[in-house]
Order: sequence, then C-alpha cells, then structure tokens
Amino acid sequence: MQQEQETSALSRQMPCLPTWPLYQGNREALGWALDGAARSIQFIGAGAFLSTSLLRMAKEAAGCETEPPPGETVISECNETIYGIKPSSLLTTYTMVVGVASSAMLPLMGAVIDYTRHRLLVGRIVSFVFTICILPTIFLNESNWFAIAVLQVVISFVGWAQTAVTYAYLPELTDDELLLGEWTKSFTIWQFISMVLFLAAVIGSVSVAGKDGDDLLTSQIAMSVAFAVNAILLPYVWVFLFEKRQPLHQLPEERSLWTIGFVQLYNTSKHIAKNYRSLKWFYISIAFSDAGIQALATVAITYLTDQLQFTARENGVAILLMLVGSIPGGVVSNFCSRRLDPIRSSQLALVLLIVATGLFAIFATGPDQYSRTYVLAFVWGIGVGWKWTCDRLLASSVIPEGQDTELMGVFLFSGQCLSWMPPLVFTAINESGVSQRIGVASLDVYLVISLFGYCFMGTYTKAREEVNRGTVYASRDPMADAETTGPKKANAKDIEELEAAPDITDAVHKSTSNK
Repeated sequence: MQQEQETSALSRQMPCLPTWPLYQGNREALGWALDGAARSIQFIGAGAFLSTSLLRMAKEAAGCETEPPPGETVISECNETIYGIKPSSLLTTYTMVVGVASSAMLPLMGAVIDYTRHRLLVGRIVSFVFTICILPTIFLNESNWFAIAVLQVVISFVGWAQTAVTYAYLPELTDDELLLGEWTKSFTIWQFISMVLFLAAVIGSVSVAGKDGDDLLTSQIAMSVAFAVNAILLPYVWVFLFEKRQPLHQLPEERSLWTIGFVQLYNTSKHIAKNYRSLKWFYISIAFSDAGIQALATVAITYLTDQLQFTARENGVAILLMLVGSIPGGVVSNFCSRRLDPIRSSQLALVLLIVATGLFAIFATGPDQYSRTYVLAFVWGIGVGWKWTCDRLLASSVIPEGQDTELMGVFLFSGQCLSWMPPLVFTAINESGVSQRIGVASLDVYLVISLFGYCFMGTYTKAREEVNRGTVYASRDPMADAETTGPKKANAKDIEELEAAPDITDAVHKSTSNK
C-alpha cells in the first residue's frame, strides 16, 4: 500500500520549466493543449468535409440524384440502398460501430495505463497510427469511397484510444482547483480556435479557387491540411512534452491484463454507486449528455447534406460558426462556474442545447435556409463549449484524492458507453421512412435525461464534501451552509469487496473528438 502511494505521489510531480512561457512552465499542460488541437482538426475535417463527400458518393453509387432536376430546387428523396442501408444512414451506421468498439476498448486501455509502465509508449504508438491512417483519406475518389469509409471507422477508433491516454494526464496536471479550471477553459478555447482557423483556411482556399461546389476537392484539401498538422504536432507532443509514468497499481497474479479493466470497471461502478451519490449521478449525466452531443455532429451533417442540400463548403461554414460560438462558450462556462458553481453552470448549458436542438428540428425544414441554420449552429457552439469546459472541471474536482487517473477512466467510459444509441435510433427512424426531423429532435431526449441527472447531484459544495474536498467556488444553495455531507461510511461488506480487488481502475478516454 505504501509503495502504491509513493508511486502515485511520484507520478503527480509534473515537470515545470521556469523559462517555459505557457502554462506556468508545465510542459505536459502544453502537450495536452497541442494534442487536443491536432486531433480536433482531423475530427472536424473528417466530419465537415470528408463525410459530406462520402454521403454524396454513396448516393451516386446507389443510383440516387445528387443535384436537383433542371428548373427545380429540391432533390427527390433517395429510397435506394447501398450495402443494405440507405446512403443517408452511412454516417450514423459507422458512428454506431465506432461507439460500440471504443466502449469495449476503453477498459483495456485503462488497464494498460494503470498496471503497466507503458502509458507514454502506448500514446506514441497510437498517435503514429492515427497520423498514418489520415494519409489515404487525401486520395478519396468514386472508386475507393467505401474503403475510405471503413478506414474512417479505424481512424475514429484509434483516435479514441489516443484520447484515452491523453486524458489520463489531465487530473495530474495540477492540484490547484482554480488553476485547473483556468487550464480546462484554455484547452477548450485553443482547440476550438485551431478548428476555426482550419475551417477558415479550407473554406477560404476553396472559395478563392472558385470551387465552392466541388465537395471532393474540398475534402482532399481539408484532409491534406489535417495530415500535415498531425504529422508535425503529435510527434513533438509525445516525444518531447509528455513524460513517462510508473504503474499506479501492481497487477494481481490471478488476473490478466486483458480482463482486469473490465473487472475493475464493475467493482468501481458498484463502489461509486454505494458511497458517492453526487459522483454516481455525474457519470450517469455524462453518459446521456455526451451521447447526445457526440451524435449531434453526425446527425447534423447527415441532415444538412441530405435534407437541406448543403455542400461541403456550406457544411464547413455551419461547423465554423458552431466552433466560433464554442469560444465564448468556454468563457461563459468559467464565469458561471465562479458565479454559481460548475454543476449549475452545466445545467444552464444543457438547457441552451435542448432549446437550440428543438428549434433546429422545428424550423430547419428544407433547402436555402442558411440564415436560421447558421444562427442555430452558433448557439449550439456556445452550448457545447460551455458544457465540455464544465465537464472537464467536474471530472477532475468531484473525485476522491489519490484516484485521479483511475476515475478519469470512468469519466471517459461514461462519455462513450452510450455513444452508439443515438445513431442507432436515428438510423432506425431513417430506414423506416420517418422524417429525419424526428431523428434530430430525438437527441433532446438524452439531453433532458442528463439534465435530471445533474439535478440529482445536489450542490457542488456537497459533491466536494462527499470526497473530502473543500471548494473555492460559491454555492447558491441556501441550505448549503446548514448541511454537510460526508462520504458514506463503508460497511464490512464494502471493505471486504475493496480488499478483495485491487484499487479502483478502468477505462480511459473525449473526449476528442474526436469528443
């Protein structure tokens, strides 16, 4: 036990260079920011441009129209199938596959991080594979579109593995609650700024070249830039900035590295459910909110391309506005967290997302509705930037001390475990011939459930007290000063369970995203 505590303490000592100008000399904080920016550029390039081209090529391969007939502005509904599904179900289908596969992968990644010395090595390997897999997407054409779609599934899966390793470093960056809040806000803002610059560069170059309607060329330019950025930043981050870590725990002799993550995920979940009420509801809320928010990008691109007939450039503009909105969203998140607390701030962000999604399903009904689409995309961006900034702060601040890396794994698994559900529901709605607007509106179901989960968490002050931590954030609950909540005292059975298994461990992730 003493050896584990010394190992944990050693792993939390961050390299700090006084002459380094960013993040107070913390190289790993800089690495976290650069790694997130590089991955985000790839994910947004694939989502905004590559996906649009894949959808159009799938429709062409199925024999459907991709341009309106002469004298008309509306493309007729495509009811043909390709590989057993409608072309408009392509993106949600492969998103569903990625969701299931990555959920199964995360406990294994968590075991590697917790029980081996190979966290840095695994990060280097998956970042290399991630970068190399981007290269073939530059050469997308009509003859290889399906192979590129399959490759995109692989890229997304590897991207989640890399995100898992990266997120293991997040709670170890600093023990200062306010500083961590500032840094998580900074990470969110810089990731979205990098994506804004990327989208602006791609859209601008296509417009200057007079190729606004050429989806294939737009995709090729976007993926070329994404490959170049990742090929430069990721080797720098994983070779020079992130540091090695010692194992957090010793692998029991009777356990296998292949199964220990799943066993410990079960034990950890059961322990949290019995002893940490606020943390339990936080993870439940994350499961539903991340499922809805992650599906939003895929569902929105499908709807914009198939129903509103947006080109790749027009989809890029919509996503650009969403990302621009995410920047003030990160600022608003920090402001509301200080004025209220991070839990109340998350609730307000969810309300904004619920309203924006409902309005989009109601009012975005056909082609040429650019203005309302772009306005709602900007509002979506504010909500997403706001929510994800709060999530990162809460994930690091309402967990018991000494279990930071392990419980960050639970957070990442929670955010991914239901990611397959919204794409599955949307695909079922689309394949049955029901309006895609119903599929878009169905995303609000997950956000509403998440909102109720945050309500059950209680106040931020109580959530911190449950894990024996104080807080510098104010609570606006009038009863907060009259009541205190401590961790539930473990009974004999609980103690027996904890002693029978090694310490809390599990999956690690994005958050993103990929996220």
